Amino acid sequence: MDVHTKRRWIDNVPNEILAYIFEWASTPNSNSFSVEKRRGPGVPEILSQVCFHWRQLAYSTPALWANLNLRASCTANPNGKELLSQWFSRSRAVDVDLDISPLSQGPGLNDLMETLCTHSHMWRKLHLSLPWYSVMVFFGLGTLQTPMLQELVVELRFDPLAGIYPPSLPASVGRTILQYAQRLDSVHLALLPTFSLQLLDDFLPWSNLTEITVQKPGVHPGVVHHIFSHCKRLVRLKIWTAYWHMMDFSMEYSSDYCLENLESFELEADIRPLAHILRSIQLPNLKSLSLSRIANPNEEQYPVRPTLATALMELQGHSRFDLTHLSMRGLLEFSGENCVCSEDIARFVRELPSITDLALECQFAEDAERLLHRLTLDEEDGKGRLLPNLKTVNVDGKWKPVEEVMCRF
Repeated sequence: MDVHTKRRWIDNVPNEILAYIFEWASTPNSNSFSVEKRRGPGVPEILSQVCFHWRQLAYSTPALWANLNLRASCTANPNGKELLSQWFSRSRAVDVDLDISPLSQGPGLNDLMETLCTHSHMWRKLHLSLPWYSVMVFFGLGTLQTPMLQELVVELRFDPLAGIYPPSLPASVGRTILQYAQRLDSVHLALLPTFSLQLLDDFLPWSNLTEITVQKPGVHPGVVHHIFSHCKRLVRLKIWTAYWHMMDFSMEYSSDYCLENLESFELEADIRPLAHILRSIQLPNLKSLSLSRIANPNEEQYPVRPTLATALMELQGHSRFDLTHLSMRGLLEFSGENCVCSEDIARFVRELPSITDLALECQFAEDAERLLHRLTLDEEDGKGRLLPNLKTVNVDGKWKPVEEVMCRF
């Protein structure tokens, strides 16, 4: 088949089918390379340069322009503002992924942020990976209309120049508020423990969220109080904390800290916030609990009250949940006033016969295996195993059937 015959065949393809092919070609899963890492023109730009017919069809296919990946470096495209506006004009809803280099700042960056915010009403997902300077620019943009926004990610990139920037917004700058974001249900924050709580308080409609992730390097400790007090629709919650031992973090039990819909809770923290959070909350419908301890070489100098073992029992007493998945990493130690021992864990799981998946990871895998052996044997009082429904276990970083692990004993 010669070139002209192929061309006639392509020209005769119905626009509906051709548009469907365009959409398929533009999705990340259909490409052999990662859209996240591409450096040249993307699929929409390439398709629109083939011929006049394809250009017109590409411009009138909104799904082709639904994903926008921006990588801003110290060199700015002089036509970037116009090209960005054209991209939004061809779409109905856009998933925006913006990654800004720590070396990028100045008028070009401000124009980029302003152009993005001009089209905030079209955001469906917004993923931001920003240095400190750009984070402060984003949180000083004033009120943004975001009626289509469903997912938000704000991550602080490593920034060697962060120390020279002011830690807070100037008084004359308006705080960013995501208005009409009633569809927003998933938020991922990775800021700093010292980040102003005031900037987050009315930043978004917290009460609508069903999923929150707080990741390294963390957030202000007050955000945790705010989450448990206001995010009553939460189904999944993941919190990473560190450095809070220097901020005198504390938390007391309150009926206001009850999340009735929460099914999955992951908490990775220093020993003090770990114990304080667990003793203070109520999670009656929790199914999956994952606890990881961030080691602090100075923690032995500051005994925690209540102890982590006591906090675990208070959590169980307040919640009366039926867990099916339990993971404990770095908690099982046999020395140290702030740690838990095998007896503490056995006492905790004695009230949780519904557990089917159990992960116990500590410095020495033999200690975890010894405890697991105890949990899967019949008790001396004739009441049967502590965990009669246990199916899979993890003591060395890999999930295995419980029978495979227990056959070694």
